[in-house]
Amino acid sequence: MPRPLSQDQKLIRRILRVNHAGEHGAVSIYSAQLKRLPSGANDLEAWLKETLSHENEHRLAFREAMSSRFAKPCRALSVWSVGGWFLGSITSTWGRTGIFACTAAVERTVHAHLEEQIAFLRHHDTELAALVERIQIEEISHLSYAEERLGPKSGLAASLRTVISFATEVLIALSTRGDSIRLRYRLQAAIEG
Repeated sequence: MPRPLSQDQKLIRRILRVNHAGEHGAVSIYSAQLKRLPSGANDLEAWLKETLSHENEHRLAFREAMSSRFAKPCRALSVWSVGGWFLGSITSTWGRTGIFACTAAVERTVHAHLEEQIAFLRHHDTELAALVERIQIEEISHLSYAEERLGPKSGLAASLRTVISFATEVLIALSTRGDSIRLRYRLQAAIEG
């Protein structure tokens, strides 16, 4: 009979489940944006392809990390696919502003989650902490690139970022059956304790 999992092991599995699902959603967002990209945006197409490549690598890295920790993917990956595709399709209708506002909002939300995870993982799974830190560097580069190109804060960009950040948090919470909310509180408690 297998030993029961410790609270830390359960938390690590949740981190992997949420991160893998998030990368799955990001792949859908960038895939949809590429498919619906306005004509004449060659520089944007090159950046989206590179970013999509990063997200595919991140998703694979988290999937590989799951197997050694006996974690399973989120049961609601289809929610991430559909939600990501919808978000990518809608934001691409606003062209560059929509695409960069989407990237900035999603990556800023992701960055906050990764910061909490890293603080916990440094004490409980240094190998996974290193992986998350490496991935975070690329996610921050996506965020910086998008924010630099958004330029002055337009009303459209600000509105999109607010709505997309909220939608990202809701999608994370719904698809993980509230795990992301509980995860955030448990991470904060583990870091403080």
